[in-house]
Amino acid sequence: MRTRPARVAPWLAPALAALHAGANAAPITCPPVMVETPVVSSLLPGWEVDVRAGRRTLSDAAIHLSRGSDRADLTPDFTHLAGRQETATWLLPARDDAVYWVACSYGSTTALLLQKVPESARRCVATYDVLKSGRRLNVRPMQCD
Repeated sequence: MRTRPARVAPWLAPALAALHAGANAAPITCPPVMVETPVVSSLLPGWEVDVRAGRRTLSDAAIHLSRGSDRADLTPDFTHLAGRQETATWLLPARDDAVYWVACSYGSTTALLLQKVPESARRCVATYDVLKSGRRLNVRPMQCD
């Protein structure tokens, strides 16, 4: 369920930023750290488990869509890179069977922390600080309105 992201024309980015800064925006802040204790559900005879619990730091935030038991991450509809800051915008059309989620991902784990996007929201915007390498360094609170 992935689509190719659209690039935003540089002249359009300020208008999009103004749109998402409305008074009705609901900030969703991913916890900066998640403490994880892995669980091994299958163990072969003769093997032992050495489970390393640990603190995982926030690495990304995105929008996921779920329908029933199916969940998929959505590619942003627009992205814009200005200097060392990237903005990603997801448009959230109303659908009877759809639930949108902010999905927070963390380094060195496949676990996600999820929070439902308010049902009235039709757009979410994420802002990231970006290193020269292109890697996202800091995830700011996601704005959904």
